Amino acid sequence: MVCGVAFVSNKQKIHYELAGDKGPWMLLHTPHLIPMSAWKEGGYVKQLEQDFRLVMIEPLGQGLSDAPEDASHYTIASRIRHILDVLREVQADYTFFLGMGLGAQVGFQMSKEFPRRIRSLISIGAQPYQELEEAKYLKEKLEQLRSGNVSAYLQQWHSLDHLSAAQEKLILQGNPEAYALGLEESINWEGLSDDLKSLGTATLLFTAKAEPRFLSVRDAGKRLRYGRYVILPKVLQSHGLWSSELIINPLLEFTRRDRSN
Repeated sequence: MVCGVAFVSNKQKIHYELAGDKGPWMLLHTPHLIPMSAWKEGGYVKQLEQDFRLVMIEPLGQGLSDAPEDASHYTIASRIRHILDVLREVQADYTFFLGMGLGAQVGFQMSKEFPRRIRSLISIGAQPYQELEEAKYLKEKLEQLRSGNVSAYLQQWHSLDHLSAAQEKLILQGNPEAYALGLEESINWEGLSDDLKSLGTATLLFTAKAEPRFLSVRDAGKRLRYGRYVILPKVLQSHGLWSSELIINPLLEFTRRDRSN
């Protein structure tokens, strides 16, 4: 059963949902723009709630959460504060962390600053470096969002091919300026290049050879002290997220030891 809740963090309403009633906590954080309902529609909730108590956060600026037009609310540091507040709300001392894109950025930074709060980190389609080349491209696309042309922004990533009608509608009803601010702060994230070897968080990174970040993800998996990477045979997406059929079994195997402690 999925239960929807809202709470206030830094004077902003953050929406989240809970699922599962046994096992340790796992927090799920979506990529930029993608609604948290994608976790359920993509099959993640049904499979993960057998082993975890799930908390799925709707990032500020997206979905049912508030969307202030103030860049300071969208920094990675601010998003970490939202995570810490929701963990306090559900009385979780620590959590497993599953993040895609923006969600993984938050997870990487949080594993550096609050290592005791993350039992292990699972990153999908992201890496812990500042993405300079991609940043140049994304900065050119910010005006698409600011002008309200959210559909064109999504289409260039073929996102509309993988979103349900309800998810697409929710995204298009959102605040384009908030989307742009969120993307801009994600682009400005400096990454953890110099800190990788010192990170003590067990980290699993998923990638595929067709992914533009393939080489950097593989490199990060090798450099992280407790890192491991999985090269998927192909990239399949379901409603904007990578196919759960490819992710769940390696994830459960990776977290098995920590779940039993």
